[in-house]
Amino acid sequence: MIRYILLFSTLCPLIACPTATEPPDGDNLSNPNQEMVPDTGFPTSFCQKIGLSERPFDPTPPAIMQRRQPAGDFTVPTLASGTFTLSERWTGCETYLFMPHNTAISDLDNSTVWSVADGIPRLIEKSPLNAHYFFVVTGRDSPGTRAAVQAMQGRIDDAIVNMDDTDREHWESHLHVVSQASRALDGLVDNMFKSDVARFGFAIDRFQRLRGLGNLAAVDAHNAELQAQERWPWERRLYGLAYEAQYFNFEMTREERLETQDVTLVSVLGGDVIEQFEEATINLPDASTMAGFDTLEIDILMECPNREAAEPSNCGPWDYLAHFWLWDEGTESWLEAARFITTYHRESRWVVDASHALAWLQEGGERRVKYEWAPAWNKQPTAVTASLRLYNQGKGMRPQEIFPLFGTHGFNPSINDREPVAVDLPADLGKVELVAITTGHGMEAQNCAEFCRHSHHYTVGNETFVQAFNEPGDQSQCAENSGEGTVPNQWGTWWFGRGGWCPGREVYPFIADVTEQVSAGGSTVVSYEAKLNNGPPIEGAGTINHNSWLVIHR
Repeated sequence: MIRYILLFSTLCPLIACPTATEPPDGDNLSNPNQEMVPDTGFPTSFCQKIGLSERPFDPTPPAIMQRRQPAGDFTVPTLASGTFTLSERWTGCETYLFMPHNTAISDLDNSTVWSVADGIPRLIEKSPLNAHYFFVVTGRDSPGTRAAVQAMQGRIDDAIVNMDDTDREHWESHLHVVSQASRALDGLVDNMFKSDVARFGFAIDRFQRLRGLGNLAAVDAHNAELQAQERWPWERRLYGLAYEAQYFNFEMTREERLETQDVTLVSVLGGDVIEQFEEATINLPDASTMAGFDTLEIDILMECPNREAAEPSNCGPWDYLAHFWLWDEGTESWLEAARFITTYHRESRWVVDASHALAWLQEGGERRVKYEWAPAWNKQPTAVTASLRLYNQGKGMRPQEIFPLFGTHGFNPSINDREPVAVDLPADLGKVELVAITTGHGMEAQNCAEFCRHSHHYTVGNETFVQAFNEPGDQSQCAENSGEGTVPNQWGTWWFGRGGWCPGREVYPFIADVTEQVSAGGSTVVSYEAKLNNGPPIEGAGTINHNSWLVIHR
C-alpha cells in the first residue's frame, strides 16, 4: 500500500549473468541464485525455471514514440525461427533488445559492430537468460543489407553449433535476425527506427516499456590509433547489449521490493525540467506519525528533457556529484541526506537508504529541502522526479539523535591531522551506528582520490571500523555492476572502478554498529584516519567528499 503526500507549496527559485549449473531435471538453463520451485503438479514455466516473476501482457500501444511509453505488441519475420509475435511468445519475465546494423565499430572503422568476430559468443557469455536480441537492418532493403542479414545469421549459427541441445535450443529461440529491413515492417519496430529515440537501437524492458539503447564502447577494445588521432579511443562491441538486459532485471527486482512496502510517499519534485538544483518546501506527517517510521529512502528519477530524442546531448554529459539536502534552521546549513553520481548522457533512477536523516525529521511538518546535481558553471537541464519513502521495517527502534563527526577534506597528509571528536551520549540509547557518506574526486596526482585505492578508518573506543575502496584499478568494475544498479552503456568512461562510486549510481552509506564500543550516558571519542594504497595520503591527491555521524536509535 502506498500513501501519497503531495508537494506542500510551489517550488522555490536479475539476474546476474548465470553460469551453467546442472539442476535436478538436467536443464542447463538454471539461475544459480534461484530457489527451488515447489512441485505443484503443473508444468514449470520458463520464468519459474530461472527464478523470475511474471507480469501479464499489456496490449496498450505507445501513444507516441518516447522512452517509457508502453510498447504494446509487435511482429517481425526472422530468418531462422519464422514469425515472432510478442503477444504469442510472451512469458512475462523477458526483455527484447533491437540492435541496428548501422552502428559502426569506431570512427575509423565503418564496419558494422555485428561483424566483430567474437561478438555473439561474448554477448551470450554476459547475457542473462531472459533476454531476446533482434538484429535489424534499418532503412530500406538492398542486396547489401540482405548480405548483412545472412552473414549475421551465420555468426549466430557458428556461435551455438557446439552447445549442448538445451543451451542451443535456448539461444536459437533468443537470438533473432530479422529477415526484412525495418521500412518493410509494419508497426512498432518500423515506427521506432524512424524515431530518434532508437538512433542507437531500442528495447522493451520487463515492464513492457520502450527504452533506448546506449553506447556499446567496450573498455577492453581500446584502439591506440584512435587515441593518436584524438578520437574516442574505445571501439564498440556487441556484448554491451547484455549490460542493458542485466540492468532491466535490476530495475524489476528493485520495483518488486518497493511494491511490497507499506510506504508513505512525500512528493518533492514532479518531473519538471530543472537546470542545476531546486528547493522545495515539503509537508511531512506529524510527529506522532513520523515516530512510526524506522526507514527513509530517497527516490530520484532523472530523465532527458526531450523524451522523443536520443539520450546523448539530451541528458547531461557529465558524472557530477548530486546531493539531496535538508535545511537545518538551528545551524542555518544544509545537511546531507543522500548522495548520487549523475550519468554520462543517460537517464537514471536511484533509490537509496537515508534513514540517518530521520533523526533530523522527527518533528514532521514543513521542511525545506534541496536537490542539486550540477555546478553553476555547467548546468545540466534534467526532468527530475523526487520523493521520500517513509516506512517501517520492524527494526524495533528508529534514529532519534545524530552527532556530526568529520566532513570533506583534501586528500593530503593533513586529512589525518584532525582532532578526534568527543560525543556525550544520552543515557537512554538503544543502538548506536556510525554512518558515513564518502566518495573520492579530483583531477590531481593521477586522480588518486578517484582512481587509487583508499580506505577510511574510524576508531570508536578500542575498535576500528574500515570503509575500504578496493574498486579502483579494476577497469570494468562499474560495468560489471550493471545488474546491481549502475546505469549501463553511458557515453563516457563509465566502466572504471572508482573510489566509492560509479557514474550513474547512488552512493550507499557506510553503516557500522558501534553499540558495543560505547557507554550509555558516557562520553565516546571517535577518531578518523585516511589511507592511500594502505599508506599515508600524498599531496594533491584530490578530495574526499565526506560526511559522517554517530546516530542514536531508540
